[in-house]
Amino acid sequence: VACAMLLPIAMEFNKPVCVFQDRGVLPLRFSGISFMESGFLSCFSTLLLNALLGLLPLFLLGLTAFGIFAVPAFLFFRGVTVGLGVSFFLWKDELWGLFHSALIYTPAAAASGVLLLLFAVRSLVFSRYLAKAGFSAHGASLDFKLYMHDLLVFLSCAVGVSLAGSIPAAVYGAFR
Repeated sequence: VACAMLLPIAMEFNKPVCVFQDRGVLPLRFSGISFMESGFLSCFSTLLLNALLGLLPLFLLGLTAFGIFAVPAFLFFRGVTVGLGVSFFLWKDELWGLFHSALIYTPAAAASGVLLLLFAVRSLVFSRYLAKAGFSAHGASLDFKLYMHDLLVFLSCAVGVSLAGSIPAAVYGAFR
């Protein structure tokens, strides 16, 4: 919300800079924002890669003792990026952008966000047990196989979320 409020202020100071010497720049793919015009497979791969880029850092942060502090920071910055994506639609297309965001981008991002929140809890628990095992004299047992199994379950759920989030692109392509 704060980023959406600051976006018009940032746009006032935006001066065009010729960085690429009048060469065209391709649109950013795999940004997490799916474009219906690009088709089902492109939309699916964008959403899946976005979910994977969230799950894998959470998994790795869970393997560290400082994951207790880093996981909430990671989730905060993930939320900021989703807010920037929604504000991009608002800035670019005004009310149509809000409608597009509500139907296409936000449901897939919300489902992916819930998936990341659930795995973040698992990663925080594993990180806490890891910190306890490292700092205690007799050491606690860590079940790495269960943690890896949980990652595979969440990766499977990410595929399902990406498929569900790509359905509007398939419907749009069928009626275009």
